[in-house]
Amino acid sequence: MADCVQSDPTSRAWWNCFFLYDGSKVKEEGDPTQAGICYFNPRQTPLDHQELLCGQIAGVVRCMEEISGSPPGLIRLRKLKLSVKVDGSYIWERAQEELDQAWDRYVEHLQQNTTDLHRIFNSLWALDKTKVEPLLLLKAALILQTCQRTLHVRAGCISYQGLVVSTQLPPDLTARVLLQEVDVASEGEAGNGAVLQTQEPPLPPGVRITPVYLLDDEAAALRDFPVEWMIRSQGGPGSCKDGPISAGATGGSGGTTLVRMVLYVHHVRGLVLSLLAEEHFAHTKTSVEDVYHSSLASLNGLEVHLKETLPKDSLSAAKVTYGFAHYDAVQKVLATNFLPANSPADRSFLRAASLIHANFHQLPTASEIMVRNASTAVYACRSAVQETYFQQVASPLRNSGMPNPHDSAFGLASKAKQKLLKHGVNLL
Repeated sequence: MADCVQSDPTSRAWWNCFFLYDGSKVKEEGDPTQAGICYFNPRQTPLDHQELLCGQIAGVVRCMEEISGSPPGLIRLRKLKLSVKVDGSYIWERAQEELDQAWDRYVEHLQQNTTDLHRIFNSLWALDKTKVEPLLLLKAALILQTCQRTLHVRAGCISYQGLVVSTQLPPDLTARVLLQEVDVASEGEAGNGAVLQTQEPPLPPGVRITPVYLLDDEAAALRDFPVEWMIRSQGGPGSCKDGPISAGATGGSGGTTLVRMVLYVHHVRGLVLSLLAEEHFAHTKTSVEDVYHSSLASLNGLEVHLKETLPKDSLSAAKVTYGFAHYDAVQKVLATNFLPANSPADRSFLRAASLIHANFHQLPTASEIMVRNASTAVYACRSAVQETYFQQVASPLRNSGMPNPHDSAFGLASKAKQKLLKHGVNLL
């Protein structure tokens, strides 16, 4: 897998590309380069250009790996820079057209849901708990517990409009399950709903069961400690650090074993129930029916209540006077009142947060940092498990460069402690 950017941004031919290449299909002299190209973006790139780039890069990677013993992570050509990730050779069960569609959805999901804040923290988005009745969160957790009692079901999560309401899964699996939900929803929107009924046994309306592959240690954790993740707080849309749950791989790479399981996905309008289960679940009619009928009424009720209680507008009223981001490093959850699509006015906050986050990693003993320029200031504090960033939207008093005891930036720490309590963030 590699992605590249032309190093001369002023050139009219400036472009970005991303491609996935299967070296196991191109081993002999006579093997066509095209056979190894699993996916190439942008799609409109002429085939001969795709083959030229992929063939050259594959050759350089093999050569460097033989010489140094490890593949390169970055390749710089005369006009291109390429970041490269090599992870064995993959065998794909899906047809080329189906694989293209899957990657298109994956790239589209990343472009729509990956924001600057997400890139800084590599996190999940958190549901704003101040906008949701605690009893609704409890109801969602109870739905998952009920489903978990069904034969072969291991754990799952419930999301609403891309935000996780409740999850029993660790952060990485939650993120990948959310991405798989997008995959299933896209197929339904494309008019493939009839596909749902081609499986045995026939599936209830709105339900899809998809074969997926988990790493051996991930599957073992679900089997040995099925309720371990129940204590986790609720998170939000996914970050796909490890990509989607593998759908189509037949074995492991680099000594890693893949375990075949299934993902049960039930859409109730904007609400989605996703469950990871053993492979036998898909062929056990009673188990599928038990999950569906035991959760249907509760899911409908939960969807109605969430629709009524969550604010219609996505911009929080709190955003008018201040902005914040609270990152839980254990759960990889990000709580914020910034919009996913950041405005130009948010850029100073994002730049400051990125700078402070990097400094926290370089200064392990630092617990508080403030970044100040002529027009704004951002206060940040961190503990062993969390980081919090706060900015007063109203511009603080301008500073001539000399220490000013009346600079409003010095009051950000106390304001942050006061304002963030209503968001469930305790800095006291």
